[in-house]
Parts: sequence; structure tokens; C-alpha cells
Amino acid sequence: MNGLPLPGRSAWGAPLALFLYVAALFGGTAILQPGLFERDGYYHAQLARLLPERGFSRSFPWTQLSTWKDGYCDKEILYHLAMAPFAWIGDEPILGARIFSVLLALAVVATLHWLLRVQGVPWPTWFAALPLATGGLFLARLGMIRSHVLSMVLLLLGMRLLLQRRWRAVAVLGFLYAWCYTMPFVLLFTAVPFAVGRWLGRGGLDWRSVGAAGMGSFAGLVLHPYSPLTLETFFTIVQIFRMGVEGAGRSGFELGNEIYPYPPAVFFDIYPLIVLLVPVVVLAVAARWRRVTADTRGVVLAMIFWAAMTSVAARFVEYLALLLAVAAGMVVRDLVRSADPLPRWAPRGRRWALAGAVAALTLLAGFHARSLSFYRVYQFQFAPARFFDGASAWMESHLAPGETVVNLFWDDFPDLFYSAPRQHYLWGIDPTFSIRFDLERSRLLERFRQRRAPISGPILREAFQSSHLVLRASRAGAFPELRRAPFREVYRDGTAVIYRID
Repeated sequence: MNGLPLPGRSAWGAPLALFLYVAALFGGTAILQPGLFERDGYYHAQLARLLPERGFSRSFPWTQLSTWKDGYCDKEILYHLAMAPFAWIGDEPILGARIFSVLLALAVVATLHWLLRVQGVPWPTWFAALPLATGGLFLARLGMIRSHVLSMVLLLLGMRLLLQRRWRAVAVLGFLYAWCYTMPFVLLFTAVPFAVGRWLGRGGLDWRSVGAAGMGSFAGLVLHPYSPLTLETFFTIVQIFRMGVEGAGRSGFELGNEIYPYPPAVFFDIYPLIVLLVPVVVLAVAARWRRVTADTRGVVLAMIFWAAMTSVAARFVEYLALLLAVAAGMVVRDLVRSADPLPRWAPRGRRWALAGAVAALTLLAGFHARSLSFYRVYQFQFAPARFFDGASAWMESHLAPGETVVNLFWDDFPDLFYSAPRQHYLWGIDPTFSIRFDLERSRLLERFRQRRAPISGPILREAFQSSHLVLRASRAGAFPELRRAPFREVYRDGTAVIYRID
């Protein structure tokens, strides 16, 4: 085999070192990080802490301008149930939520390594480490306190079941997906291109697994503690995706950065290894079409699908990075097993194989080091401590429990819900839930937030029955109208300011 024998059962030293490194990386971040890069983690931590008290309540009064107010649907109920025991570690839920997120990140890498190993991929530890070198933002997303990390584990398990054609188990996993993640059809979206790719590779059309993925996910939405609100939530997610495609200019509302596509130059700057490696994998399959298995072709087509999805919405990069590692590993496996995996002009021999291995490790380490430089920026410079801890104490002393406070910025809601859960607010997590609840009042808030109109105290009092407004201190300077009547500053610290609307 030209000096490249397919290794057998490898020692556990390398994978153990990888797992310990991942645990140290994300564990160290959790200890040293002042706050959260992704603020939604505060919402998830607090919700998990309140879960024993709330149960499966369909009321969520913390967002008064939202479909959640009287029709709350926890679309990630199993994620929060799994986090709940951790949320009771220590005095604050964020400590246990951080521990849970580290374990989930470790589970992603361990599951990827297991999948590569059982598929007979050579050097599985190298390919399992490959996603860690794809980009700093992927590292940040892998360590977030959000359910998409659990979805990454489920997708890798689903890929194994699809490769085995265990359509009954695929149906069960699809059902669980609908209880774990916002987008319950991720497994179906992966199964379709995988089945088509395998069929094109003359591996037969596995329509039962595709049908099982779809029916299992749909059944999970119907047979759900929050059914039929799960269907409404799904259509809300579709609307979020549509608004992201339209862009903030056309929709009139600004969503989270992960909803929008990155310009090509920005995407290359963030994910250079993905941009370089995806075409290499595709070209390798095209050049050696007859020497790669039907399963490999299926995985490659699934990878291409998620590459296309990532070009539309940046949030899908985690599936692309994982399937890129699986596809690259399986392509290398098939070429190593073939009679002549190397072109005639390629150097052969163990020395060249060793040189190639050293070059591969060097490239992996180099791209990972670059990813870490981006990762440090995301997780420390863009991860300030909570903004409203001091404001929470003031509101507890001066406002009645359940009194509504205007939060002009929807991305402040996770901090407010975590630090000051005694009060109610207007919108949170995603503005689309407010748009579907009351479009006109949502437009009103958005016009104020984007400075398209000066903030009107009388309109806020009349429209939202609220006499107080809370802002981050760093944002208050952009609204000079707040320095004059009817607004009156009643609290300020280094991170937050509260105004009374007289």
C-alpha cells in the first residue's frame, strides 16, 4: 500500500490527550472568562434553574411583547432537563451551566472520534481534531451554553445510524431531536443529501431512513409537552430564516449575527481551513470516483449541502465543520485501501509518509493556533461581565414584583432575565417572537432602537404600560432625548442605567 498501511486498533494515548486538551481549553475559558460571548447562555442557565418550579408551564411573563407571554414553548426541553441538575451547583446557575457546556463540547469531540474510529478511518484522532482548526468562531460556538452543541452530538449519532441503514433508530433519534433543538429537521436535512449521494454512488436508495428521519421529527413535534405550540414555534423559526435571507434592510428588523450570511472575504478570514479543504475533498472524490465507497459519496454530498446552508446563514457552520472532518477521513480511508492511492508522480516510501504526517500535524497545529487567536478575542474582549446585577438590586428595592420594565434592546433580555427575574420585560431572545405577536408595537420599538425616531416617553407609557426603561450604560449616550423630560435618570452604575418615565 505504498508505505501507507491502514492502521488497526490505535492506542488510546492520542485520543485521551485530545479529550484532555478540549476539557482544559473550554474549562479554562469557563474559569477565566469574565462573562459570556453568547449572552443567550444566561437565559438557558436561569431557565434550567427554574425548571423544577415552572415545570411545563406555557406562560412566560418575562416577555410581555412576545408570543411567549401566554404561549411559551420550550423547544429545547430535553436540553434544559439535562442542564437542570447542573444549574443547582453553587449559588448561581451559571456555574453549573458552564460545567455542562464543557461536558457537551467534550462529548462532541469524543463522539466524532468514535464515529471516525468505527468507520475505519485511519488516524481518527487527527481528523477528530480537524474541526478545532477550522476557525475561532467554531471554537466559540462549540463552547456556548446553547442547544446547538447538543444538536452536534445528535447529528454525529444520526450519521452513524444512516451509514448503518438503521431506519428505526433514525426515527427514534428524529423524535428526540424535536425535544432537544430549535431546528428539529436537521437530521432529515442531512439524510436527504446523504441518501442521494449514496444512490449516485450505486449504493442503493435508502428511502426508509429518509422517511424515518422526517416522520420521527414530525412525531416529536406533535407528541411534545408543548404541542401544538411546537408547530407555531417551527413556523417562527422558518420566518427567522426568511428574514435572515432578506437582510435587515428589507425586513426592517435586525436579528442576531448568526442569522445572516458572511461576505466571502469575511468568511475566508474566519474559516480559512474550511474554504481550502472543502474543494479539496470534493475534487479528490471527483478524481477518484470509482475508488471511494457509496457511503463516502453520501457523506460528501451531505457536507456540500451544509456548506450551501452556511453560505446562507452562518449558524450552520458547526454541521459543515463536523461533516467536513467525517468526509475527509472517509475519503482518505478509501484511497488508502485502494490498490493505487497515489498518482504515479507522487513520492513513495515510509520516509515520505513520515514527512507527510509531520506536515499534516504542522498544518493542523498552525490552523488551530490561528483559530485560538480569534477565539481569545470572542471569549474575552467580546465577553464582558453581566450588565444588570447592580440594576437588579435597585429594581428589587423600588419596583413591585412583576412590574414591566422597557428593554429597548432585545439582546439585553438574557442578562435581565438572569440578574433581575422579579421584573417583566418586553422582548427577548429573538425579535421574531415579538413580530408575530404584535407587529406594530415591535416596529415602534425597533424604530426607537435604531434611532429612526426619538424615544417618546408618553408613547412608551401608553403602548406598554411601563414607567421605567433600562439600558446598558454604554448605549445610553446614543439617545440624548433620555436626558430631558419626561425621562428622569434614577439609577446608574458603570454598566447599566435606569430611567423613570414621568
